[in-house]
Amino acid sequence: MLQRLLKYPRKLGINLKFWDFSLILVIVVSGIFLVQFLGRENLDVISSRELLRLTSTPHIRNEAPDAATRGRPLKGAEILRDSQLLEAAEYKVYTGIYVANNFSLDLEVPSFSSKGYIWMRWGQSFQDYLVGRGLAVSEIIGLENDINPETSVITPLRDVRKFDDGTFGQGMLYTGDFYIDNLDLRRFPFNSVSLPVVLEVDDSIGDLTYDSLRLIPDLRDSGIGQYSDLFGWLTRGWSFGEFRHHFASGLGVSAVDEEYSQLIFDVSYQRSSWSAFWTLIQPLVVVMASIVLITRVLTEFRVEIPIAVLLTLIFLQDGYRSELPNLPYLSFLDSVYAIAYLLSIVSFALVLYLESLKRRATLEQGDRRNLILNRIHIYEQSWPPISLLVMVLLSAASWLLI
Repeated sequence: MLQRLLKYPRKLGINLKFWDFSLILVIVVSGIFLVQFLGRENLDVISSRELLRLTSTPHIRNEAPDAATRGRPLKGAEILRDSQLLEAAEYKVYTGIYVANNFSLDLEVPSFSSKGYIWMRWGQSFQDYLVGRGLAVSEIIGLENDINPETSVITPLRDVRKFDDGTFGQGMLYTGDFYIDNLDLRRFPFNSVSLPVVLEVDDSIGDLTYDSLRLIPDLRDSGIGQYSDLFGWLTRGWSFGEFRHHFASGLGVSAVDEEYSQLIFDVSYQRSSWSAFWTLIQPLVVVMASIVLITRVLTEFRVEIPIAVLLTLIFLQDGYRSELPNLPYLSFLDSVYAIAYLLSIVSFALVLYLESLKRRATLEQGDRRNLILNRIHIYEQSWPPISLLVMVLLSAASWLLI
């Protein structure tokens, strides 16, 4: 049986010995077991039952092509029902957000720091509610996605002011560290990131639910400042809108799930494609050139080149992975490196095989020697374009399958 298996490679001009065949068999069997092991991974994860829905209030949509989408939009009769709830709400707080500065982006957490301005305007009924309970509006409406309450604060800039139309208002300064909840790094390093500042009603009693209090975005005056650009990123756009936040809990004050009004101001940034290419892709291209052209190297040191390339790939990959969190999926650059590892291993095996053929050619004469030399020439000439084509096609497929 073994002799039959060894006979077929000989027909193709490949002389496999018993130990060569054993090594290939071990690699194939190990690969099968590895695929079986990884295939048994349970990809079902426990997801939150919380829901986020857009409301009927006007909102600004981010038109950037890769901007993160939030909340399911209302459709048909849902818009009418939500408009009726808005009309019937006892309290309405008109709120604006102006992001003065976003900075200290940390994808490993992931988080960012931000500071800016918040202003709110409300009617007499809500003012009576605040006065009756001895509360400030910043104690009712707070930052929802802050990750460090000690440093994330809303500071009033002035006392509550009563306007000529009978409404009340107050301007505030916010600052803090915020969690990035909608981070997708599948296209890294050509990815975008959306940095949200979230305001929500903080209601410990249960009388300021979605039916009672609505946060209505001030679209006219909200926006981003001249220092809102994130260093090393391109600012692509921003969005601002009200959402209906459905908790999967009564929060200890109700027998039914609670819902609250929520405002999200989201600024979208994208990496520069040129910068990402020259800093992360170009070093990989230079290293892989050694593999693509390995068969054209005629020195005695070409056996060591694939090993050096593998070590270099490990250090390069460790460099960019250090700034990313642990991902449950492969990013685009991870896939490119996996292809590079595969080609490096195949190149190493090919170099070893060609060296073996050269030693055999020195022991042969006549037509047999010419046949071996011709085979070596074919491998040396065909490997560069084949390896380059394989890497380009597989990389393109990885991008398209994201």
